[in-house]
Amino acid sequence: MFRWRELFRARRSGQSRSGPLRGWAAALVLGLSSGCSLLGRPLGPVPPPVPQEQVVAALRERADCFRTVKDGDVSLLIEVQTEKGFERQPTLGGVVAFDRQWPGLWMLATKMGMEVFLLRADSERFWLELPRTHEVVTGGRHAYRQLPYLISPYEVLAWFGSPAWLGLTSESTRMSLLPEHYRLDVYAGQMLLRTVLVDRRRLAVTAIAEYDALGRLSTEVLMDRYREAGGVLFPHRLAVSRPLDGCRVQLRLGRPKFNVELKPQLFRPARWEGWRVIDLDREPLSSVRAFGGEP
Repeated sequence: MFRWRELFRARRSGQSRSGPLRGWAAALVLGLSSGCSLLGRPLGPVPPPVPQEQVVAALRERADCFRTVKDGDVSLLIEVQTEKGFERQPTLGGVVAFDRQWPGLWMLATKMGMEVFLLRADSERFWLELPRTHEVVTGGRHAYRQLPYLISPYEVLAWFGSPAWLGLTSESTRMSLLPEHYRLDVYAGQMLLRTVLVDRRRLAVTAIAEYDALGRLSTEVLMDRYREAGGVLFPHRLAVSRPLDGCRVQLRLGRPKFNVELKPQLFRPARWEGWRVIDLDREPLSSVRAFGGEP
């Protein structure tokens, strides 16, 4: 059984803000300092540097190669920070579908053939179906902050290398050169919003760091195991950490298919006869029974 109560109890305890993230951030620093490519084995000598405009153009061309992604063989791992360190939840299997046009995200997570949750999300709202307690948790963009384990369609757009959603087309973006990577820092005035690392050999995004208004690292994404499928170079593993919330999520793709037709109804709410619907824009998270709330 997926331990929703333990997961949310760990977050509410306050232990999630006890210190900096150690695991993936340390791995990133080690990889850069040792000259190891996050894409896998080094692909030969690092080519001479190219201008920032050329890097952004290459990312845009790659992002434009796909409109939809569907994978029926994914695995999902969630970890939460407790007093004793990160506690790993049971690994989930499932199916994921994404359409960049809406943008829309659909994710079914299962354990031993049983449905754990189903997430539907479009550009405005998400609907999280929890069959064990017959509840549907929904909300707008701000409601995602109460559920840091969820991924929004806008985040997927950025993580898959769209320069516009990453902010790399802004005039305030500055590029610097590292031994294995291009580093692009995205600013709003004097405030650093985001740092993006792009592998110099394949011109593929390998890491993204997001910062809040206080300059704190709010989200970090590492992408590796790039492989070509259907003519598209794509990461098969995404590791997402939210250090301010004390959680980490790892998504592994198995056999992604690109540009298959996805029906718009996939990302829209269904009808839930007899289910409780909790709108996080109006109700507190504590009202969700699956998360340890009162019945």
